[in-house]
Amino acid sequence: MQESAAPTRATAPATGSLWRGQLMLLSCVFLASLVGISSRPVNYLSAFWPANAILLGLLLRHPRWAAAPGSWLWALAGFVAADLLTGASWQKALGLNLGNLAGVLAGWLYLQRLPEAIVRLRHQRSVLHLLAGCTIAALGSALVGGVAGSRLLGTPLVDSMAMWMFSEFFNFILITPVLLSAPQGWPTQWRRQDVLLPLRGRPMPPLLPLPALLVSEVVTVLVGGPGSLGFVMPALVWCAMAYGVFPITVLNLLLYGWKTAFAALGTFSFTNLHVWEVVSLRMGMGLLSLAPLAVACAYGLRLQALEKLNHAVNHDYLTGALGRRALMERGSRLLERLREEGGSIALLMLDLDHFKQINDQHGHAQGDAVLQQFSALAQQHLRPQDLFGRLGGEEFAVLLPRLTRAQAEAVGERLNQQLKAQRFALPGGSELRVTLSAGLYHVQRPGPDDSLEQLLSRADRALYSAKAAGRDQVRAYEDMPATASA
Repeated sequence: MQESAAPTRATAPATGSLWRGQLMLLSCVFLASLVGISSRPVNYLSAFWPANAILLGLLLRHPRWAAAPGSWLWALAGFVAADLLTGASWQKALGLNLGNLAGVLAGWLYLQRLPEAIVRLRHQRSVLHLLAGCTIAALGSALVGGVAGSRLLGTPLVDSMAMWMFSEFFNFILITPVLLSAPQGWPTQWRRQDVLLPLRGRPMPPLLPLPALLVSEVVTVLVGGPGSLGFVMPALVWCAMAYGVFPITVLNLLLYGWKTAFAALGTFSFTNLHVWEVVSLRMGMGLLSLAPLAVACAYGLRLQALEKLNHAVNHDYLTGALGRRALMERGSRLLERLREEGGSIALLMLDLDHFKQINDQHGHAQGDAVLQQFSALAQQHLRPQDLFGRLGGEEFAVLLPRLTRAQAEAVGERLNQQLKAQRFALPGGSELRVTLSAGLYHVQRPGPDDSLEQLLSRADRALYSAKAAGRDQVRAYEDMPATASA
């Protein structure tokens, strides 16, 4: 997959919504800072600081917010307000939080120039760019906040910068991907197929990967040791393939957040007494989290490529309708199911009237446009369970399960009326009107001898009867003269 030449970022919020976005930034930063402050040892940096990563994710998701200087000032106000509310001095609140803002700005400057597909973790190189962006953001925080922390908290400069660097790297690498990969809108608006990309078309998500992950973590706790960090990796990779990018970012955050809390309760504290142990732990967990994320990205892209290939194989390239072979295969399966369940089926053969004249008088490009618009119109007025395909040229077929003859005839009439109401613009300002002829054959309950080819043949005879009767109409096979339908 090739990177696009220029960023194609999501549409900016509507005019007038900027202040709401800035209010959201202020609120999120303030609340996330309070969470971080609650994990802060006395006179030291927080063990967990989500505010910077959340701010970076929001600014990347909403470019218009980031483009307004006021948004950055509101974010800084959220940082400072949380510190002041919890008893910090003005000097400490401003000095440390300038480091927070510097890291976010550094990461944003790197990531915002990239195409949206990379930033939103929908590209094969997304994880590499995410690693680079989070590293740059962590370094930006360390260069400013590390110096300020050393002076304000009395920590050795090297220790202070190391803690800033790798604490921020850990937070950015775990939290920011959650925001970048999340579906659009509020969680209540999310659709299952947007959240769980690999599960499209499956009735239920696989349940085994999650228990496997829990068992792996229990084994990690029981066995312990430096190598136990890798015990969960096979289960995480399984989850990545089963659930997709966004769920694996959430699982990474929960799992490695739990591991951090467990370490803080057990082996060491997040203070200058265990600086390099903390650095090693956070660096290791942050890098380990990239493996399942890379698998999820690659697997998701593979599924999308297969979907496109499957669509290209089964659908007509011009109109998007089912191709002849796909229509016959799916139609045969539908007919077999209706035989077993006892449902009815109606078949419509559709033909655009005088289509050769359209090509001859107005050119094949105009004819193609008519076919495309008719296909879109037809699919818009059909049910999801109906099958619509192009048999060739200007001839289409529709399979309508579980409809009465009258209902199926009404579908044909509606398609004809909608097409007649459609105006096709021509060069020079004139318009073209198109009608269709339709042949209908209805079977109340298909029998074992009713093949799809036979049913389509009868609908095709009805179509020719409609064309012989003057076109622009729907003719049912049952209404044809006995000699014509024999």
